[in-house]
Amino acid sequence: MSMAAFLFEALIGVLLVGAAVMCWRVDRRLKALRDGQDGLKETVSALNDAVDRARAGLAALDRASKETGEVLEQRTHEARALADELRLLTSAGETRLDRFDRARRPQAASELPRERESAQHPREREHLKTLR
Repeated sequence: MSMAAFLFEALIGVLLVGAAVMCWRVDRRLKALRDGQDGLKETVSALNDAVDRARAGLAALDRASKETGEVLEQRTHEARALADELRLLTSAGETRLDRFDRARRPQAASELPRERESAQHPREREHLKTLR
């Protein structure tokens, strides 16, 4: 065996050892990448579950808000009706008080209703007329 053949085989041996080291390093990196990919799969799966739970929660929240809105609208309507009724009753009570005062003080009887009617809202005057 000649010297050139020996050097050539030595060079191939060194390159072979270098290739083996590189393969070992690539294998380690691929293993780390696979391990990271498994962790990523678990993270994505957990994220999907969280998104599904959030969607279900939002749907429930939407239903609850619609129901609450309907109840609130109904109660607001009832409260307005009661407020109107209370306003009529208060006006009727004030009218009766005015009549009572007129009966007690006959000299001021002509002035009091005019002052009272001028201070009222037109709709209240109509309600008072219907009550009389």
